[in-house]
Amino acid sequence: MNFKPIFILLIIVSLILQLKNCDYGAEHQDVPEKYKKAHLTAVSAQNLLKKKKYAEALKYYDAARRELEHPKVRGDKGDDLYINYGFVMNDIGVIHLSWALYGKDEEKCPDHIDIAKIDRKELALATSALEKAVAFYKRWYKHNPKEYERYSKALTETYANLGVAYKYAERKKDAIEMFRLALLLKPDNGNAERSLKMLDISPAPFIEAGKKELEKH
Repeated sequence: MNFKPIFILLIIVSLILQLKNCDYGAEHQDVPEKYKKAHLTAVSAQNLLKKKKYAEALKYYDAARRELEHPKVRGDKGDDLYINYGFVMNDIGVIHLSWALYGKDEEKCPDHIDIAKIDRKELALATSALEKAVAFYKRWYKHNPKEYERYSKALTETYANLGVAYKYAERKKDAIEMFRLALLLKPDNGNAERSLKMLDISPAPFIEAGKKELEKH
């Protein structure tokens, strides 16, 4: 089975680059006091990720996650406008996914994925983090039904990431469903479109469904 792994590398790189357009707190410069510690920690994590210092970034992301999950903070519950927990879990998933497919040597940039060498433990960690991000966004949207644009923009990327994780976990049907949902939320999601083509599946009907969905909002 040929998954055309070089395109997966492009997908992961593009996901990381997208963070440059998604600065933590950009919409919450005056964040509530209970979120400030987690906010600053997440910013530090993001800056390290931009520098490709994945191991260090993960430490800060984990610290931000723990802070957000604290009973006195409840940043993981999604019951207000603060959406950073979803970004934190997504980025944790992206780091583990990159390690699963390409290893942890940050100095090297492999041009292919060796299926036999995929780190299954890292892949499971990536899948778990991304699934938590999806669950959070869904909870968050129930509390913030007027925020469809923010919701769809964030969730579409996580769906695409999770689709990649499912594919390499040999869960093809689940992967296709994630890519479909990603395009339903954002019909020009290039990552999901390319991933479907790599599976020899036409993304056209999913893109068309996404365009119709956008008309509703």
